[in-house]
Amino acid sequence: MAHGHTGLVQPDESENAKPPILFLHSVFGTPALMEAWTQFFGAAGFECHAPAMPGREPTRDDVLARTGIGECFDVALAAYDGLNAPPIVIGHSMGGLLAQKIAAARTPRAAVLLASVPPGILWPQFNALPYLLPVLPRVLAGRPFHPSAKTMREVPLNTLSPPEQDELIPQLVRDSGRVFRELSMGSSSTRVNAADVSCPVLNVSGGSDRNVAQWISRRIAALYNAEHQVHPGLPHWIVATSLLDTVAPPVLHWLNRTLRLGA
Repeated sequence: MAHGHTGLVQPDESENAKPPILFLHSVFGTPALMEAWTQFFGAAGFECHAPAMPGREPTRDDVLARTGIGECFDVALAAYDGLNAPPIVIGHSMGGLLAQKIAAARTPRAAVLLASVPPGILWPQFNALPYLLPVLPRVLAGRPFHPSAKTMREVPLNTLSPPEQDELIPQLVRDSGRVFRELSMGSSSTRVNAADVSCPVLNVSGGSDRNVAQWISRRIAALYNAEHQVHPGLPHWIVATSLLDTVAPPVLHWLNRTLRLGA
């Protein structure tokens, strides 16, 4: 299994060959935080690739300051184009938006959107607004930022156990205020022409997501005529290791059924 870089996939002549999977991480995320997922799908026989978005691994504020969704998409598309076969694209949060953009620009085998940010504008929920206000000046200025541990506990990680929150919070990295501003306020970089998406799409959401409201997730599913797997009580950080056995197997089942890959 490849991790943290694109690499090359050896072509397989079998009609039922499992395509590679391109994993795209979230805001404040890194490829390492998708490792439970890459290991799960690697064990299922998929070649997995997880590029780092600009300004991570290591964190570089100078890179983050000039990074928007467009620059993240450039990295994701280069990783896609570096593969020897059309992959499945699986994206979490911002990575879900990038997966939608790739699906409109290329022809992946399938796109899986995990707690995905929508194209256009990500409207905030009222219960998250108090936690957005302290970071608003840096976001509006497009400067790198990192929310407080309390914000991480109450918003993206809200229904995870305190021990898992304690483990995750030090691993969440600084991110681009410009990226967050574009997601929150809309930009040409966040738009997707749904008519250009021809691959099968699966939308997966958490019922207690405080970043992406359920009405937004339902709208994303409707946009692509996608199957929508909803997990009640789960947070925005739906890729958490503790949730793997709940969230990942139905995704694998959908891929096997939709792409006729077999067990």
